[in-house]
Amino acid sequence: MSPGPERVVLVTGGSAGIGRATVHRLAREGARVVTCARHGDRLAEAVDGLPGVSAVVADVAEAAGRDTLVQRALEEHGRIDAVVHNAGLAWAGLVEDTPAEAVEAVVATNLTGVVQLTRLLLPQLLATAEQHGRADVVAVSSVAAWSQVPPLTVYSATKAGLDGFLKGLRREVTARGVRVHSVNPFFVSTEWLARGHGQPPVSDADARGRLSRGIAPDRVAERIVDCLGSARSRTVGVPRWSGVARLGEVTPVNRALDAVLSRRAGTIRRLAARTVERRVRP
Repeated sequence: MSPGPERVVLVTGGSAGIGRATVHRLAREGARVVTCARHGDRLAEAVDGLPGVSAVVADVAEAAGRDTLVQRALEEHGRIDAVVHNAGLAWAGLVEDTPAEAVEAVVATNLTGVVQLTRLLLPQLLATAEQHGRADVVAVSSVAAWSQVPPLTVYSATKAGLDGFLKGLRREVTARGVRVHSVNPFFVSTEWLARGHGQPPVSDADARGRLSRGIAPDRVAERIVDCLGSARSRTVGVPRWSGVARLGEVTPVNRALDAVLSRRAGTIRRLAARTVERRVRP
Protein backbone atom coordinates (compact mmCIF):
# COMPACT_ATOMS: atom_id res chain seq x y z
CA MET A 1 0.00 0.00 0.00
CA SER A 2 1.12 3.57 -0.65
CA PRO A 3 1.95 5.81 2.32
CA GLY A 4 -0.02 8.56 0.57
CA PRO A 5 1.25 11.51 -1.48
CA GLU A 6 2.26 14.74 0.16
CA ARG A 7 2.63 13.20 3.61
CA VAL A 8 5.46 14.75 5.64
CA VAL A 9 7.77 12.00 6.85
CA LEU A 10 10.92 12.30 8.98
CA VAL A 11 13.56 9.64 8.30
CA THR A 12 16.60 9.45 10.56
CA GLY A 13 19.90 8.11 9.27
CA GLY A 14 19.18 8.88 5.63
CA SER A 15 22.73 9.02 4.28
CA ALA A 16 23.17 5.29 3.59
CA GLY A 17 21.72 1.81 3.87
CA ILE A 18 18.11 1.30 4.94
CA GLY A 19 17.50 4.99 5.59
CA ARG A 20 18.73 6.03 2.18
CA ALA A 21 16.66 3.36 0.44
CA THR A 22 13.59 4.46 2.43
CA VAL A 23 14.05 8.11 1.48
CA HIS A 24 14.30 7.16 -2.20
CA ARG A 25 11.15 5.02 -2.04
CA LEU A 26 9.17 7.71 -0.26
CA ALA A 27 10.30 10.33 -2.79
CA ARG A 28 9.03 8.11 -5.61
CA GLU A 29 5.69 7.82 -3.80
CA GLY A 30 5.36 11.60 -3.68
CA ALA A 31 5.95 12.07 0.04
CA ARG A 32 7.70 15.13 1.41
CA VAL A 33 10.70 13.87 3.34
CA VAL A 34 12.99 15.50 5.88
CA THR A 35 15.98 13.31 6.62
CA CYS A 36 19.09 13.65 8.73
CA ALA A 37 22.53 12.20 9.35
CA ARG A 38 25.64 13.18 11.24
CA HIS A 39 27.85 13.77 8.18
CA GLY A 40 26.72 16.45 5.76
CA ASP A 41 28.74 15.53 2.67
CA ARG A 42 27.50 11.94 2.62
CA LEU A 43 23.95 13.07 3.30
CA ALA A 44 24.05 15.57 0.44
CA GLU A 45 25.33 12.84 -1.87
CA ALA A 46 22.49 10.53 -0.81
CA VAL A 47 19.60 12.94 -1.46
CA ASP A 48 20.96 14.89 -4.41
CA GLY A 49 18.24 15.47 -6.99
CA LEU A 50 15.42 13.82 -5.05
CA PRO A 51 12.14 15.77 -5.37
CA GLY A 52 10.48 16.85 -2.14
CA VAL A 53 13.43 15.81 0.05
CA SER A 54 15.38 18.08 2.37
CA ALA A 55 18.38 17.14 4.48
CA VAL A 56 19.51 18.27 7.92
CA VAL A 57 22.87 17.59 9.53
CA ALA A 58 21.82 16.33 12.95
CA ASP A 59 22.69 13.58 15.41
CA VAL A 60 19.51 12.12 16.91
CA ALA A 61 21.52 10.81 19.86
CA GLU A 62 21.79 14.43 21.02
CA ALA A 63 18.99 16.69 22.19
CA ALA A 64 20.15 19.57 20.00
CA GLY A 65 20.10 17.35 16.93
CA ARG A 66 16.56 16.16 17.64
CA ASP A 67 15.36 19.73 18.17
CA THR A 68 16.98 20.83 14.91
CA LEU A 69 15.34 18.04 12.92
CA VAL A 70 11.83 18.72 14.23
CA GLN A 71 12.17 22.48 13.89
CA ARG A 72 13.33 22.17 10.28
CA ALA A 73 10.39 19.94 9.35
CA LEU A 74 7.86 22.29 10.94
CA GLU A 75 9.42 25.36 9.35
CA GLU A 76 9.28 23.78 5.90
CA HIS A 77 5.96 21.95 6.05
CA GLY A 78 3.99 23.12 9.08
CA ARG A 79 3.17 19.60 10.19
CA ILE A 80 4.62 16.09 10.64
CA ASP A 81 2.66 13.01 9.59
CA ALA A 82 5.12 10.20 10.33
CA VAL A 83 8.58 9.36 11.57
CA VAL A 84 10.85 6.50 10.55
CA HIS A 85 13.43 5.82 13.26
CA ASN A 86 16.24 4.25 11.27
CA ALA A 87 19.51 5.67 12.65
CA GLY A 88 21.42 2.98 14.53
CA LEU A 89 24.83 1.82 15.68
CA ALA A 90 26.25 -1.60 16.48
CA TRP A 91 29.24 -2.94 18.35
CA ALA A 92 30.51 -6.46 17.79
CA GLY A 93 32.38 -7.89 20.76
CA LEU A 94 31.95 -9.42 24.18
CA VAL A 95 30.61 -7.07 26.83
CA GLU A 96 33.91 -7.15 28.72
CA ASP A 97 35.71 -5.98 25.56
CA THR A 98 33.28 -3.14 24.79
CA PRO A 99 34.54 0.38 25.60
CA ALA A 100 32.33 2.48 27.84
CA GLU A 101 31.96 5.14 25.14
CA ALA A 102 30.75 2.50 22.65
CA VAL A 103 28.05 1.34 25.09
CA GLU A 104 26.91 4.92 25.60
CA ALA A 105 26.82 5.65 21.85
CA VAL A 106 24.86 2.51 20.98
CA VAL A 107 22.30 3.06 23.74
CA ALA A 108 21.98 6.78 22.98
CA THR A 109 21.35 6.21 19.27
CA ASN A 110 19.33 3.00 19.23
CA LEU A 111 17.12 3.52 22.27
CA THR A 112 17.34 6.84 24.09
CA GLY A 113 17.30 8.85 20.87
CA VAL A 114 14.22 7.01 19.61
CA VAL A 115 12.30 7.49 22.85
CA GLN A 116 13.21 11.16 23.12
CA LEU A 117 12.50 12.01 19.48
CA THR A 118 9.16 10.21 19.67
CA ARG A 119 8.29 12.10 22.86
CA LEU A 120 9.15 15.35 21.11
CA LEU A 121 7.04 14.46 18.07
CA LEU A 122 3.95 13.07 19.78
CA PRO A 123 2.05 16.38 20.08
CA GLN A 124 2.48 16.87 16.32
CA LEU A 125 1.61 13.27 15.47
CA LEU A 126 -1.48 13.27 17.66
CA ALA A 127 -2.62 16.54 16.10
CA THR A 128 -2.09 15.08 12.63
CA ALA A 129 -4.06 11.96 13.57
CA GLU A 130 -6.93 14.09 14.86
CA GLN A 131 -7.02 16.28 11.75
CA HIS A 132 -6.21 13.75 9.02
CA GLY A 133 -7.23 10.41 10.51
CA ARG A 134 -3.81 8.87 11.05
CA ALA A 135 -0.14 9.33 11.87
CA ASP A 136 2.66 6.77 12.05
CA VAL A 137 5.72 5.85 14.08
CA VAL A 138 7.96 3.28 12.40
CA ALA A 139 11.17 2.00 13.99
CA VAL A 140 13.82 -0.23 12.46
CA SER A 141 14.51 -2.82 15.13
CA SER A 142 16.20 -6.19 14.54
CA VAL A 143 15.75 -9.94 14.91
CA ALA A 144 18.40 -9.44 17.61
CA ALA A 145 15.58 -8.04 19.73
CA TRP A 146 13.97 -11.48 19.66
CA SER A 147 17.06 -13.62 20.23
CA GLN A 148 20.12 -12.15 21.94
CA VAL A 149 23.26 -13.76 20.54
CA PRO A 150 26.87 -12.68 21.17
CA PRO A 151 28.85 -10.77 19.99
CA LEU A 152 25.95 -8.33 19.61
CA THR A 153 24.83 -8.39 23.24
CA VAL A 154 24.76 -4.63 23.81
CA TYR A 155 23.15 -3.99 20.44
CA SER A 156 20.57 -6.72 21.11
CA ALA A 157 19.71 -5.16 24.46
CA THR A 158 18.95 -1.81 22.83
CA LYS A 159 16.74 -3.44 20.21
CA ALA A 160 14.87 -5.48 22.83
CA GLY A 161 14.33 -2.25 24.75
CA LEU A 162 13.17 -0.55 21.56
CA ASP A 163 10.60 -3.29 20.91
CA GLY A 164 9.32 -2.93 24.47
CA PHE A 165 8.96 0.81 24.02
CA LEU A 166 7.04 0.37 20.76
CA LYS A 167 4.62 -2.12 22.34
CA GLY A 168 3.91 0.21 25.23
CA LEU A 169 3.55 3.22 22.94
CA ARG A 170 1.13 1.28 20.74
CA ARG A 171 -1.09 0.77 23.78
CA GLU A 172 -1.00 4.50 24.55
CA VAL A 173 -1.79 5.99 21.16
CA THR A 174 -3.57 3.47 18.90
CA ALA A 175 -7.06 4.61 19.90
CA ARG A 176 -6.03 8.18 19.13
CA GLY A 177 -5.09 7.38 15.54
CA VAL A 178 -1.31 6.89 15.73
CA ARG A 179 -0.12 3.57 14.32
CA VAL A 180 3.12 2.18 15.74
CA HIS A 181 5.20 -0.26 13.67
CA SER A 182 8.31 -2.33 14.30
CA VAL A 183 10.35 -3.57 11.32
CA ASN A 184 12.79 -6.28 12.44
CA PRO A 185 15.30 -7.25 9.75
CA PHE A 186 17.72 -10.14 9.65
CA PHE A 187 21.28 -9.24 8.60
CA VAL A 188 21.30 -6.38 6.07
CA SER A 189 24.09 -5.34 3.72
CA THR A 190 24.86 -1.92 5.24
CA GLU A 191 27.66 0.04 6.87
CA TRP A 192 26.23 -0.44 10.37
CA LEU A 193 29.24 -2.28 11.79
CA ALA A 194 31.82 0.13 10.37
CA ARG A 195 29.82 3.07 11.70
CA GLY A 196 29.42 1.52 15.13
CA HIS A 197 33.17 1.03 15.37
CA GLY A 198 33.87 4.66 14.53
CA GLN A 199 34.85 4.18 10.88
CA PRO A 200 31.92 5.47 8.78
CA PRO A 201 32.62 5.50 5.04
CA VAL A 202 32.92 9.03 3.68
CA SER A 203 31.50 8.22 0.23
CA ASP A 204 29.75 5.48 -1.70
CA ALA A 205 33.07 4.47 -3.23
CA ASP A 206 34.64 4.23 0.21
CA ALA A 207 31.79 2.00 1.39
CA ARG A 208 32.49 -0.71 -1.17
CA GLY A 209 34.02 -3.72 0.50
CA ARG A 210 32.97 -2.55 3.97
CA LEU A 211 29.35 -3.57 3.82
CA SER A 212 28.16 -6.35 6.09
CA ARG A 213 26.70 -9.44 4.52
CA GLY A 214 22.93 -9.66 4.31
CA ILE A 215 19.82 -8.80 2.37
CA ALA A 216 19.54 -5.64 0.28
CA PRO A 217 18.51 -2.50 2.20
CA ASP A 218 15.73 -1.86 -0.31
CA ARG A 219 13.93 -5.00 0.88
CA VAL A 220 13.66 -3.46 4.34
CA ALA A 221 12.72 -0.06 2.91
CA GLU A 222 9.87 -1.70 1.01
CA ARG A 223 8.38 -3.05 4.24
CA ILE A 224 8.83 0.31 5.99
CA VAL A 225 6.86 2.06 3.27
CA ASP A 226 4.24 -0.70 3.44
CA CYS A 227 3.82 0.05 7.15
CA LEU A 228 3.23 3.72 6.41
CA GLY A 229 0.26 2.68 4.28
CA SER A 230 -1.02 -0.06 6.57
CA ALA A 231 -4.49 0.12 8.09
CA ARG A 232 -3.16 -1.14 11.43
CA SER A 233 -0.01 -1.22 13.55
CA ARG A 234 2.39 -3.96 12.53
CA THR A 235 5.43 -5.93 13.67
CA VAL A 236 7.26 -7.16 10.57
CA GLY A 237 10.18 -9.54 10.12
CA VAL A 238 12.35 -9.11 7.01
CA PRO A 239 12.53 -11.59 5.34
CA ARG A 240 9.27 -13.07 6.61
CA TRP A 241 10.94 -16.29 7.76
CA SER A 242 13.19 -14.33 10.14
CA GLY A 243 10.41 -14.55 12.73
CA VAL A 244 11.84 -17.97 13.56
CA ALA A 245 14.35 -16.03 15.70
CA ARG A 246 11.59 -15.75 18.32
CA LEU A 247 12.24 -19.41 19.12
CA GLY A 248 15.46 -18.30 20.79
CA GLU A 249 13.39 -17.14 23.76
CA VAL A 250 11.39 -20.34 24.07
CA THR A 251 12.33 -23.07 26.57
CA PRO A 252 14.24 -25.35 26.03
CA VAL A 253 15.85 -23.51 23.07
CA ASN A 254 16.88 -20.59 25.25
CA ARG A 255 18.56 -22.87 27.79
CA ALA A 256 20.44 -24.68 25.04
CA LEU A 257 21.70 -21.35 23.68
CA ASP A 258 22.80 -20.32 27.19
CA ALA A 259 24.85 -23.48 27.56
CA VAL A 260 26.33 -23.68 24.06
CA LEU A 261 27.19 -20.05 23.46
CA SER A 262 28.68 -19.41 26.89
CA ARG A 263 31.20 -22.19 26.22
CA ARG A 264 32.27 -20.50 22.99
CA ALA A 265 33.28 -17.09 24.34
CA GLY A 266 36.82 -17.35 23.05
CA THR A 267 35.70 -18.37 19.57
CA ILE A 268 33.08 -15.62 19.50
CA ARG A 269 35.69 -13.06 20.49
CA ARG A 270 38.05 -14.10 17.67
CA LEU A 271 35.31 -14.22 15.03
CA ALA A 272 34.02 -10.80 16.06
CA ALA A 273 37.51 -9.28 15.88
CA ARG A 274 38.09 -10.66 12.38
CA THR A 275 34.70 -9.47 11.17
CA VAL A 276 35.23 -5.97 12.50
CA GLU A 277 38.73 -5.78 11.01
CA ARG A 278 37.36 -6.58 7.54
CA ARG A 279 34.62 -3.95 7.81
CA VAL A 280 36.53 -1.00 9.23
CA ARG A 281 39.79 -1.07 7.33
CA PRO A 282 39.98 1.44 4.46
